[in-house]
Amino acid sequence: MPLPTVQLALRLDRADVFGSLEWVLANARRTGLALCQLNISEPAHAVSLCCSAPTSDLLHLFVRRVGYGVEVEILDAEFSEDIDTVLADSEADAEAVHA
Repeated sequence: MPLPTVQLALRLDRADVFGSLEWVLANARRTGLALCQLNISEPAHAVSLCCSAPTSDLLHLFVRRVGYGVEVEILDAEFSEDIDTVLADSEADAEAVHA
């Protein structure tokens, strides 16, 4: 069974891109997350990352911590269990229609 993941899109501080990215990654490490993927787009202040954790609670804690970061803006956060929940709801609705 795959670990829960979060895909996060961030806008970092333009004046201190490396410092704000270090702060985000340090929080991920302290929360107990594993970094799966990191992409930095052409404008160096935009970053997307994917992290996994043993429990989804740790992912939500990490996103809350990042949300309180100075000069770090969360553009999008997508949790793997949210996707599974949406798929399960869709399948349940489809079964109800055919019943």
